[in-house]
Amino acid sequence: MAHIPSAGTVAMNGIRRAAQCQLGQARLLHTSPMPRALLGKMRQALADARPATRTAKTPQPTNISDTKPTTSAAAAVVADRQPARAPSSQRNTRQKVPEGLIVEDHQPAGPEVWMPKVFGTIEQPTDAEVAKFVIIGAANSGKSTLVNRLTGAQVSVVSERPQTTRMRIMAAATVGSKQLVFLDTPGIVSRNALRRVSRTVVTSPWLTLAEADFAILMLDAYKLTQKSDAVERYLFAQLAKNSSIPAILVVNKIDLVVDQEKLAEKIKEYMAKYPHIVDGPLFLSALGNTNVDELKTLMLTKTKPGNWAVPADVSNDMSDMLRVEELIRVQWFTQLTGYLPYVVRQRNVGWEEASVPLPPMTVYTDATGEDGSTAVLQSHVQTRSAKELIIKQELIVTSAGEAKILLGKSGAKIKDIGRDAANNIAKALGIPTRLHLQVLVEPDSRSRK
Repeated sequence: MAHIPSAGTVAMNGIRRAAQCQLGQARLLHTSPMPRALLGKMRQALADARPATRTAKTPQPTNISDTKPTTSAAAAVVADRQPARAPSSQRNTRQKVPEGLIVEDHQPAGPEVWMPKVFGTIEQPTDAEVAKFVIIGAANSGKSTLVNRLTGAQVSVVSERPQTTRMRIMAAATVGSKQLVFLDTPGIVSRNALRRVSRTVVTSPWLTLAEADFAILMLDAYKLTQKSDAVERYLFAQLAKNSSIPAILVVNKIDLVVDQEKLAEKIKEYMAKYPHIVDGPLFLSALGNTNVDELKTLMLTKTKPGNWAVPADVSNDMSDMLRVEELIRVQWFTQLTGYLPYVVRQRNVGWEEASVPLPPMTVYTDATGEDGSTAVLQSHVQTRSAKELIIKQELIVTSAGEAKILLGKSGAKIKDIGRDAANNIAKALGIPTRLHLQVLVEPDSRSRK
């Protein structure tokens, strides 16, 4: 049975033949305005004759992948933050988030959380004395570990990677009527590496020198004997040119030294480079807590009459938000490798102290009967609740590949970071903490040279 084309098919075939004819004429007369007008009519006719069942594909919103968290640290990845423009009816609508992935909306931390601690009038003895020490040295020489040992608290974050400390941090230790104030600084950056780190990291150690009464010049004994000491040479050269602050020379990591003769030669060389060294060299191991007390005793002899910087029971003036960010950051510095720890950024999107209900408790009491002879056991159910700090933090990277590494397999890496950070935050702030981490991808629009 012969196939009979429909009227619509016949019309379409006629329009196509007419268009082909006009296109041929247009190729010959491409300089004439008439073929262009005809071409426009043909394109419009073809567009009108297309079946109406074909619809344009609408852009799909970016999905958030659920890592199905089983711990308090939730994680998610936004694969791309620049989706195609959605229709007006779909704009200003929130994406559907997998249940249990992100907690209910919270307000970001307020100014009181971001501000450094303000202590007002500090109660101090009549014979109060104080001394400020800036601890300066190459990256990864053990400065932050030493500060934590001297204060007996986890003030500065510590990891095996260099440049963990990114800003000046103040800490304090009070012994009797004397208070020692320590200014921990980022590691000194050599001239060749100036372009690879931020301006704050580069300038912070040198600007902090003006705040202190003494400088603790930290040398890495292992590096002096086993690796290049170009950074130390740069440090002492700059100090000799631009500063006259009295200094104590401290040599750290003595437990890793094998060549004692080479170390002695290096120490003699550096003692001659800076003429304002008033004490030292003092050999110690901050990690092993060797000779740290001897250094603290020496520092106590440098105090002078003056007002304390913080109350006796306070070890630092960091804001709660800064402490939280530092405790989170040290976890990814510890658990990630390569360049990634240095490019992850943080953004707080939630901070709330909530009242969490606890399981009810049954309380039993003894009571006597009306005649005073029979004991009656009574009970009642008591409701309970406890305060809990809920923090929601975004960890921002610049590519989906970086986000995949930060998340780990099935979200295991980000869960470990969140769990360990939440435990440390709870200890530091003295309140049970529930930490929710979300990984976002925001492409870096800055040009890289």
